[in-house]
Amino acid sequence: MLLQEITGRFMTGKPVVGASPVTFISEDTGGSGAGVQYQVPLSALLIAANGTVDRSGWTHPAGVSATDLTNLDAILANLLARGVISPAPP
Repeated sequence: MLLQEITGRFMTGKPVVGASPVTFISEDTGGSGAGVQYQVPLSALLIAANGTVDRSGWTHPAGVSATDLTNLDAILANLLARGVISPAPP
């Protein structure tokens, strides 16, 4: 099933490849979600035309805070820069 069929929207960019889902632990100390572990499937990520990782395909759980999402963006940028995740070959 295509992502568009699931979400009702089209995503543009290159698919991401890597060894495993991206996992992170919430550092949001202002709520009840501190210490909760989340996983982002690689199939929910794309490399956008500007070279950044687009996570808009990930429908995150309700407990993920804006701080968590900011931290996730930094983690994804770091993983991309280090080659841990990369654009899928054509």
